[in-house]
Amino acid sequence: MRRLLRCAAVLAAGLGFALAFAASAGAAVPQPVAPSELSKATNAAHSSDASRLLAKVPGTAKAAASVGSDSHAIYALNPAFVRDASAPVATFWYAATAASKGGQALTVFTEPDSSGVWQPVNVASGNTESRMAAAADGALLFTEPQVGAWYALTFGQIRPLNPSAVKSIGAKPITVAAYQELVSHRYADKLPGSAYNESGMAGGYDTAAAVKAPTSHSTYLLSITAASGVLALALLLVVRRKMTYND
Repeated sequence: MRRLLRCAAVLAAGLGFALAFAASAGAAVPQPVAPSELSKATNAAHSSDASRLLAKVPGTAKAAASVGSDSHAIYALNPAFVRDASAPVATFWYAATAASKGGQALTVFTEPDSSGVWQPVNVASGNTESRMAAAADGALLFTEPQVGAWYALTFGQIRPLNPSAVKSIGAKPITVAAYQELVSHRYADKLPGSAYNESGMAGGYDTAAAVKAPTSHSTYLLSITAASGVLALALLLVVRRKMTYND
């Protein structure tokens, strides 16, 4: 009898875990970037085009650049998720590869072009992505760039990774549903079709352009476009970088 009860308890626990996993799976977790694709991103970060971008880093003309052997997939808050809780929380933005030159910590941004070939598109100062990826500890890493927050997403939970994220959602992990309520409150009135957008305060640039465009030492306009091309979120992003170097 005890053995039967113990087996029943184990089965119930397993069923509970399965239901919890199914619930998290239904939360529209973004599709991870395949390891083979990240390997291509790393190769692009070691390319001659990347070397030309690294050569633009001021004050390091005679220094040799060193580029890491691992790339991290960076996701950003999906504007479709702001309005629809069934949409993926975040969409892929770029791959980040740590680099250094003349004692400076740097990050090479790469992304696939229209034909799927990975290309280096930018070099930024600092190693934010590498640090956040280490903190995410294997979970999907995404940012809410409008507030400078970084999060780890796993099993239907969103965990804050930096002080801005703690300020955004609190010190403890929250559910995807709770996060959707937060971002809906913050941004829903700024999406296309809203009064904010109709007054000309929102833009319509795509994510790729936002990655390639930054030239200011402090700020640039970031716009995240949904896969459908209909929804766009354009807000002022205060960049946690001293400088960026691109084409």
